[in-house]
Amino acid sequence: MRKINVFALNIYDVSEDAVSILHKKQQQRINNIKNERAKKQALAAEILLLYCVKKFCPENVPVPPLRVSGEFGKPYFAENTEFHFNLSHSGDWSVIAVADSDIGVDIEKTCKIRTNIAKRVLHEQEKVKFFSLDMQTQKKRFYDYWVLKESIVKATGKGMNDSFSDIHIEFDDKISLKTSEKECQLFLWSFDKDAYKIGICILSKEKYKILTKILSSQEIMV
Repeated sequence: MRKINVFALNIYDVSEDAVSILHKKQQQRINNIKNERAKKQALAAEILLLYCVKKFCPENVPVPPLRVSGEFGKPYFAENTEFHFNLSHSGDWSVIAVADSDIGVDIEKTCKIRTNIAKRVLHEQEKVKFFSLDMQTQKKRFYDYWVLKESIVKATGKGMNDSFSDIHIEFDDKISLKTSEKECQLFLWSFDKDAYKIGICILSKEKYKILTKILSSQEIMV
């Protein structure tokens, strides 16, 4: 069985001085971020990526690494396009997912939902089920839809160029995507005492085992 490795890092567990161990271009990008929380999120994400490069040693990728982005923002290494990873952050957490196939990951802090947003991002068939739910269940299901749809467009590399409302997800015995010609698998779980949702999409029909770990700055900086 193949593996998807998912690592999480609390953004407040990373010292601002840690930016010095990143590639100079990433240092510059992060230092130019004005919002303090956004800066911490970006720094934690890049520290996670550096950790994974050191851990998995993808061929030809230097340390510190410098990622580049595809047409719609999907990150990859020009030196090794077979090393698949994806990054996300929300609230107090940054996460990375690493696999051997195209992958997308999204984490979102659960909070209030706006009905008008749900109407805009849900597929017509999803709306029927969604609006039949009570308000508390709607809140949970909204974030299920959101992180999975976000992970799908990140895995395909199309980003927000794909409309969320065109994506149809079914929650039966197994989560499934009804509106794609590509083979993919979807994974969903709650995180940090149900305060966050994490969604993963991997473009493969092979069986995968997900390995998750919350890292500390001490582990990463070794």
